[in-house]
Amino acid sequence: MFTSPKPLLAATLLASLVALTACGSDNASGSGDVSAAAVPGGGAPRPGGSLVLGENADEPTCLDPHQLSTTNTTVIDRPIFDSLLWQDATGKLQPWLAERWKVSDDGLTYTFTLREGVKFHDGARWDAEALKTNFEHMKDPATKSPLAAAYIAPYEDSKVIDEHTLEVHLSAPYSPFLNVLAQSYLAMISPKQIKEAPQSTCEHPIGSGPFVFDKWTKGQSITYRKNPDYTWGPPGAGHTGPAYLDGLEIRFLGEDATRYNALLSGEVNVIDNTPPSNVEDVKANPDLGFSTVDRPGHPFSIWRNTGRAPFDDVKVRQALTLAVDRKAIIDSVSFGQWKIATGFVTPSTPDYASALEGRIGYDPAEAGRLLDEAGWTAKGADGIRTKDGRRLTAIALDTGVNPQNTQILVQTQAAAAKAGIDIQIQNVTAQVASDRTATGDFDISVGIWTTNTADVLWIQYASDNITTDERRGQNTTRLSDGPLDKLLKQARETTDGKARADLYARAQARLIELAPAVPLYNRPSLVSFQKKVQGLGWDHAYGAVTFYDTWLG
Repeated sequence: MFTSPKPLLAATLLASLVALTACGSDNASGSGDVSAAAVPGGGAPRPGGSLVLGENADEPTCLDPHQLSTTNTTVIDRPIFDSLLWQDATGKLQPWLAERWKVSDDGLTYTFTLREGVKFHDGARWDAEALKTNFEHMKDPATKSPLAAAYIAPYEDSKVIDEHTLEVHLSAPYSPFLNVLAQSYLAMISPKQIKEAPQSTCEHPIGSGPFVFDKWTKGQSITYRKNPDYTWGPPGAGHTGPAYLDGLEIRFLGEDATRYNALLSGEVNVIDNTPPSNVEDVKANPDLGFSTVDRPGHPFSIWRNTGRAPFDDVKVRQALTLAVDRKAIIDSVSFGQWKIATGFVTPSTPDYASALEGRIGYDPAEAGRLLDEAGWTAKGADGIRTKDGRRLTAIALDTGVNPQNTQILVQTQAAAAKAGIDIQIQNVTAQVASDRTATGDFDISVGIWTTNTADVLWIQYASDNITTDERRGQNTTRLSDGPLDKLLKQARETTDGKARADLYARAQARLIELAPAVPLYNRPSLVSFQKKVQGLGWDHAYGAVTFYDTWLG
């Protein structure tokens, strides 16, 4: 249920899971955690063999992590690329390609001491100049980064102190800086490739990871081979040295039934995005295993374009939210595998405002009252409301890549019709959907935004992130709200964890009132595998399956 706009009282919040390193002090090494899928009677790890992963049809158009924002990026790119830091299962940041770091008292200077002995797949060395080159590649307008550039927007420049020390300068304090450096979207590309052949980063990516890119057959698969020189895996990994697997293949199997049946037949060894309808069958199958983790960031949502009618009117947005029985939809679509979202960030995200739970409700009567107040009082023969001779119509874009997304749109369409809102679903390609959401040529879209920081709210809803002719932003709702912008800016810039949590809580409350989206569910990663597959891991900065410790029994 929406309440009338009013200042949010200070809420008691979860403490931030990931704290910035104490100013002026070194970060000490510690043990991380790579969750393993335990297999009874597995014995000692056995090197060799190739593993095949079945993925859905969300195939990226480019394999350069700095040019990507698609959901499957981490699964596809993590075998190739390492990151500066690693986030463990508790949310703590651990050293990886950076051995330690210091943060200045004013939050404007980060000094990274880098790991020695690391080499990229093309022989290039990992050093301070390599890190500087990667930061500049992320920020370079020619890269057209849809995500990494936004994540490090305050980055100003860097100074090489010595071969393995880089001093990074920010234009303003930026509290999520260390968090985002653990994400695969900001992973490290060969500096030699960036400087000598930047046009090749999409088609033939070169990293320093446990696997080397081999071949990409678009629309079908990507193959990788073991990096025999790899000895710098993430902290908490189950072993040191090269990956156990000789090879890895990711196949794009768009149909849920095809992907599940491929696992049953042994055509693939592991499937990501397990169809929710099959999860209980997997758990009951003695030949299969199942593993899951909740993704941090923004919940899966129905996004509305606030930049044009009808959703430029906050009452119409609030009405649609109240008209949708969110729990009924997600229970129907997920067969009980997903948890209803309670706000605009998921509970597994640092600075989640637990005090706001219960603020988004289901109330068709109140939805009708709000639409009346907005002037949509007349109804046609089909029950759709009208105003000044215009029907209350909204265009929803659907790519068909994910069957559950289509089902959600269809059920939302039915719920909206009962309230007098006509949602017209248009089937388009992923590229068309991306182009139209960027330009604002839509009313409704659906999706999720996974990240390990509440700064996702700035990415998704700050007015600075509305796409312009000069820059492509990720605020596809085109929301522009001064008070929200101020809260998100202050949260990004504070170096005080308690103050940051309070600011993000107020921002989350403001978003519930502004209703740019209908938060539906906290989306978990659902991974199923043959019992012979052992040692599957998780990239906790995203909630994606990893294969460094994996071996075949």
